[in-house]
Amino acid sequence: MKKIIFLLATISILTSCKEEKEVEKTVEAPAATEMPEAKPEITAFTNSIELAHKKETFLSNDAVQYDFTVAFGGNTLLDGKITQKTDGSMVRIDNKDGSVIVFDGDKVYASNEELAANPMTRFYIFTWSYFFAMPYKLNDPGTQWTGEEMLTYGDTQYPTSKLSFDNGIGDTSEDWYVVYKDPKTNVLDGVAYIVSFGKGVEAAEEEPHFAKYEELTVVDGVPFASKWSFRNWNKEEGYTNEIGVASITNVEFVETAATFYAQPENGVVVSMPGK
Repeated sequence: MKKIIFLLATISILTSCKEEKEVEKTVEAPAATEMPEAKPEITAFTNSIELAHKKETFLSNDAVQYDFTVAFGGNTLLDGKITQKTDGSMVRIDNKDGSVIVFDGDKVYASNEELAANPMTRFYIFTWSYFFAMPYKLNDPGTQWTGEEMLTYGDTQYPTSKLSFDNGIGDTSEDWYVVYKDPKTNVLDGVAYIVSFGKGVEAAEEEPHFAKYEELTVVDGVPFASKWSFRNWNKEEGYTNEIGVASITNVEFVETAATFYAQPENGVVVSMPGK
């Protein structure tokens, strides 16, 4: 936001004794300070998850890196190494085949034309890094939360709350998540979600999915789920049959320069959907 200087010019001051006399002055007001971006009110629900996942410790590091594979229906969608700034501002994926996808904080680039033309490339770099960092993204600007609701799966009742977004947040701001937390530890147990990317909200809501966070591992005092199992989901039954799985290994905090996320040599811009 640009600083705005308000100029109060030619102020007429009328004094009344027997005669009115006009006095002109030019006054320059102090420069307006830049207003901070509005942030949502932190709820007790999200605060408990952030504390359980050691958000302050996580954000004290520059970046986090991990090996990542994800498969649905037996087909591997991604196999590589993901590096992301802990604040989510930049992300890089180094695929096992040598190709690279980067988000430099503004644009997404792919290291070759074929990858840039793949309609799932933007989805990959934003979705998987977001799922990894979700316990630390719950109170980002533009997030909206419903009141807490208890939902049952099996014999366990889980505290949940629905997350949605302001218009214009991300590539698909109409997506939503129902966040489950462990009733005993407050760690993120999983999220029900829709993916409207490429098919629209109505079609996505006909088949919501669930990402179950499992097998916690602790790195430098911060807990991470080393396995995500993807399942079908409905509000009445909870999560059901497994349809996919992701593996997260070799998690470590690292230092990265901004140039690490720069456009690769011969890199091609990956446009937003529909552009």
